[in-house]
Amino acid sequence: MLRKFIVCCLLGGIVFAAGARTPEEALMKGVINGHIGAFFQQATKQDPTYGDLNMALSYGSARFMGYKIGAKAWLVPKIYEGTQGDFKRAQELFVFSHLYADFYNEYEKFQMTLGRYRIDEEWITHDSEGLSVSYNKLDNISLSFVWALRNAWVTNYYLSDFRKMFYGAGALLFRADIQIPNAPVKIKPYLYLAPGVFVSPGIKVELHLPLKSGLYFDSHIHLLSYVADSKYYGNSSSSGVVWAEGLLGWEGIEGGLGIVSVGGGEGANRIDAFGQHTRFERTVGMFYGDAVTAYGFASLELSQYFSMYGAFRGTFINNQNILNWEARINFSPQKGVEIGFGLLGMSNPTTARGYFSGTSQYLMGRGFVQYSF
Repeated sequence: MLRKFIVCCLLGGIVFAAGARTPEEALMKGVINGHIGAFFQQATKQDPTYGDLNMALSYGSARFMGYKIGAKAWLVPKIYEGTQGDFKRAQELFVFSHLYADFYNEYEKFQMTLGRYRIDEEWITHDSEGLSVSYNKLDNISLSFVWALRNAWVTNYYLSDFRKMFYGAGALLFRADIQIPNAPVKIKPYLYLAPGVFVSPGIKVELHLPLKSGLYFDSHIHLLSYVADSKYYGNSSSSGVVWAEGLLGWEGIEGGLGIVSVGGGEGANRIDAFGQHTRFERTVGMFYGDAVTAYGFASLELSQYFSMYGAFRGTFINNQNILNWEARINFSPQKGVEIGFGLLGMSNPTTARGYFSGTSQYLMGRGFVQYSF
């Protein structure tokens, strides 16, 4: 069986390759994409105020025997800054966000990616530097493994270089997606750990329930344990997170509520160092010990031309309350063109701090225009 699997990995791509018969042909059939745009941020207090041009160029080859390669580079020159150093605190000038090799065997439904690439896992998002492996041939079950050595947050309004948030080994994620047959329920058990920092087993149960006349109800319950390592924290402790969310949707309109409750001790305050799937860009305080967060959100999408999003949360820690809100409006007047405006604010009287440098009390206005090709 093992021999058969190895042969399929090496040779099976010949059958399923997208027309590329030689490595040279795979390179010639590669696709080039990119964008050019401008971004502006106006902030209160000591948070950065600046404007920039942002340009990205990417290339992805066609597959040959199941293999492909890809790369993406960003260049973000400064237009202006409110005070000296604002731009450098917020942006990098140049980053190779993608530089990867990828193998996919369609027969075995096995995929492996190595290098720098886009990722969207439970606690590892944006761009990762490491290795991802997935296997999807089992009925109703998908398996995956991720090793993330470093991580970068790359958007049209923020360009970080790859950062090492944990010790030398980085972070490891083992995950299974289990679709319950004939039921609108998916179960996602996982183990997420950063050796020398924490070990966190968890499970997420998702429900997608179609209702009448296009109305639907989505919800999830997320439970995780967080065991802190004494080598990092100075004392060994365990905590956990209970997270529940529900939303109603209809014809491009969605609205929902959620609550996140964190246990005592260290809480789970490093769980989101490489990214997260909350409704908020900045999760300051949400995973601290004894924190309770209540939040609401709403979105509207009219075809591909117009969308709106807003979210508000209150995070309660030791009788103090962090208030955080954000709102976005995006327009796409024609194919490839996007114009966006946003507002991000926080009032934080607690000692909790996030992964972005800045004050605990701020209001940021943002705007961008972008052309993609």
